[in-house]
Amino acid sequence: MKNAAGTREAEVAQRQADRPHGLGYLPFLDGLRAISILAVVGFHVGVPGFSGGFVGVDVFFVISGFLICNQIKSGLEAGRFSLAAFYGRRGIRILPAFLTMLLAVYVAAPFILPSPTVYRDFALAAVTAPLMVSNILFYRRQGYFDIAADEKPLLHTWTLSVEEQFYFVVPVLLMLTYRFGGKRFGRAALALAIAIGAASLIGAILKTTATDKNPAFYLLHFRAWEFVAGALITGPAIDAIRRAPRAVIETMAMTGLVAIVAAITLLDSRMPYPSWRAIVPVAGAATMILAGAARQDVVAVRLLSSRGLVAIGLVSYGWYLWHWPILSFLRVLRLGQTALVPDLLGGAGLGLALAWLSYRYVELPIRQHFRPSSGQTKLANRIAVVAVSSCFIAAAIGGSSAWLGYTVTGQRIAMRYGTQGHGVLTSDCQISTGTALPDHCLLGRYGVLIGDSSAGAMAGSFARYFDASHVRLDVLARGGCNILMYAPEERRRHPIQGCSNLNGPLERILAAGTPPEFVIFQSAWADRGQLTAVHVAALFAQFDPTRTKILMIGPVPIFPAMSLDCVVLNDKFGRNRDDCIMPRAETDRHQGPVIAVLKAAVATFPNARFVEPSALFCDASMCRPFKGDKVFYRDQVHVVPQGADTIIEGFTDDFRRLTAGR
Repeated sequence: MKNAAGTREAEVAQRQADRPHGLGYLPFLDGLRAISILAVVGFHVGVPGFSGGFVGVDVFFVISGFLICNQIKSGLEAGRFSLAAFYGRRGIRILPAFLTMLLAVYVAAPFILPSPTVYRDFALAAVTAPLMVSNILFYRRQGYFDIAADEKPLLHTWTLSVEEQFYFVVPVLLMLTYRFGGKRFGRAALALAIAIGAASLIGAILKTTATDKNPAFYLLHFRAWEFVAGALITGPAIDAIRRAPRAVIETMAMTGLVAIVAAITLLDSRMPYPSWRAIVPVAGAATMILAGAARQDVVAVRLLSSRGLVAIGLVSYGWYLWHWPILSFLRVLRLGQTALVPDLLGGAGLGLALAWLSYRYVELPIRQHFRPSSGQTKLANRIAVVAVSSCFIAAAIGGSSAWLGYTVTGQRIAMRYGTQGHGVLTSDCQISTGTALPDHCLLGRYGVLIGDSSAGAMAGSFARYFDASHVRLDVLARGGCNILMYAPEERRRHPIQGCSNLNGPLERILAAGTPPEFVIFQSAWADRGQLTAVHVAALFAQFDPTRTKILMIGPVPIFPAMSLDCVVLNDKFGRNRDDCIMPRAETDRHQGPVIAVLKAAVATFPNARFVEPSALFCDASMCRPFKGDKVFYRDQVHVVPQGADTIIEGFTDDFRRLTAGR
């Protein structure tokens, strides 16, 4: 009984600490949290009707803005706000469950993550997540709606990073505003908040495009307007609404709730987001909170205040933490495939159970024993030091263990499947994101490889091969590049485009006194909009046919699964590899038109040859990314060094020709 009483006291203390000053506990906020987490989990699991469930994160941000900003403002106005106490409370609230989840993921990862590529990405997340900067990592490396997102068990930590960055900025900003505003929050403070919110919203809309929505999705300054929307719900605004007729407040609350539900059910991941579309759930959440804070007896508020929703809301944070790693690990084991029933049992069911256990046996006991008040500066300072230290320790544990796993996994796979082939050679003459080619790359005997990420995956093996003949390989290859954009007319028409950084190095090669002995072109041809024999011929024609030989390597087969992961996991669990292969007819159907165009272009140039890699990875009926214990691919389209060596060995005469006499 004593333990149960302590638990109730801790719950009460938590509710009291999270309330805005003067409003008391607002149970409908826990109900709103429940709607948000149900939306997020439903979206991640793939429950029908939750296609826009990712907006639950936006609702969480509005709730945070409302609670945190009002707490800080109330403390400042009462003369009892302490940064130490604030950060101490945030640390007690956020870190126990978060660090518990991280340690569990660190322990589980070695048993599940199958390949060095997946492990490398995990190692970066394992370091950045506890340091609260994983949103920046994923902004640079991972679209939230990309297929490969399922292989990132810590992808969901981007939201905590955004929130923690908000917690670091907003107290200082409010303290400065309060001090320079004559120790009051007046019209100047309101104008500043509106200006920040407007600038953030406009930036988010402008930065959300069909091809790149990562900045607006992941970065705090493009999410700040959502926190501001909650922060603008202050005591005076609530009092003004409270004086309105009940029918008006009823309409406001129901409209807000309907807007949130509409966003959850009508939006989907194919739409550019956040963009202007995020206004719908954010405005809905802000309207719902404003109406609910004004009157708690209206229908929508009473619905959200129901016992079931409030109970879910209390564990919503833990459910958010646990559900995604479980789903991610399950999908890694299933090679990225979704399965509604297992995902419901795992991400939803097991995730909820772990959330309750975490809440009951980790979060509540720690909050009960360590909750600093404004007058407990020493305790708050100690808690802040422990919180910061624990984050760095978690980063060190995660980074070192993940890097060890990456190294061991890489060595084991290289030995078992020979993925490294004959080895690779890298140098500063391999340019992808740079803009300058070093001078020495244009001296002596050299050739050039031009292409996209498919070519880049072959570059190290090709460079090693040519180095044995004392010929250097310059590499101009970047993911997503349409190599037809490097033809002279296209460079003039599109001086600024996604891969224009490679234009300068290419033009240096074309203007060099010593031309390249050969040029190799290779691409997956993901973009076929300009793929005609005329365009390919224009690409070839800029090289002197009497001094430079050309080798066009056709596209390699594309497979349905992450090939290395597929082979490793199927072998690990004693399954066959049928889900790793592709019918030859499907490969021919997809690549036949590309190959026909490339052959037609090559036929018009006596200095050019064409080779078709599909012949090396396919027989008459099937294409395989492996042969026995040899694995040739790391994912669906990119070969490992052994795959590149297979291409060299399969077309030995064509490669030898490139370095033979001019």
